[in-house]
Formats: sequence, C-alpha cells, structure tokens
Amino acid sequence: MSRIGAPVRFNMPFELGLACSLKLADPQYDVLVLDSKPYRLDRRLSDYKGRDLFIHRGTCEGMIAALLDAFQSHHVDASTLRRAARDLRVWSKADKRVSRATTIFHPHLYSRLVNAATDIAADYGLLAP
Repeated sequence: MSRIGAPVRFNMPFELGLACSLKLADPQYDVLVLDSKPYRLDRRLSDYKGRDLFIHRGTCEGMIAALLDAFQSHHVDASTLRRAARDLRVWSKADKRVSRATTIFHPHLYSRLVNAATDIAADYGLLAP
C-alpha cells in the first residue's frame, strides 16, 4: 500500500479493490499486499483483515525479504534482488540528475523508471519470458 499520510490518498485502496475483483473473476490471479507497517491496513481498511500482508518496514532490505516471502522462488535469492535494486537506484539518480528534477515521480520520469525497472528485472532473470 502507498504511504498513508496527509493528504489521504484513496487510489491505493481503490486499486486493491480492483485487484481483488480480478481475483474473483480468475482464481489463478494472486493479490499481494506490501506495507511498511504491520497492522496499519487493519485500521485503514478493516474489510481486508485476515489476509497475509508482506511488511517491509520501509527499507530496501525489508522489501527484499517481503518479496522473497511473497514469491517463495527457488530461482531468486537476496543477493540478486540487492544487485537489481542497486542498479535501479543508480539508474534513477542518473536520470534525475540529467533531467534536473528533484523527484522521479513526474509522469515522464516515472514512466522511464518503470521501463528501466522492467529491463533490469529481465536482465537478472526476475521476469518470466
């Protein structure tokens, strides 16, 4: 889930609802929810209680552990995810610098970030062909 603060953003619970409805239409579809704080979603979205969340505590190492727990793959290890995350951080900082932007969350920069993340994940064999 996105960081919850002020102003409150309702797009993430809405998107979670869409994902859950997709699962109803196709039982093979999985919904994975990651959050930085345990039990926060219970207070914010009580109808989702009883499902496993993957808590990352807002850190890269926490995210790696959460992803490994979520996907339980024998083909991916923490060191591979660390290298991919490092490469994406390096790419992101360089793109921000070249664009003279203060944040990567401008629509055109974010689109480039998504493409770079996809390419890096493919390079490390993290995406299915």
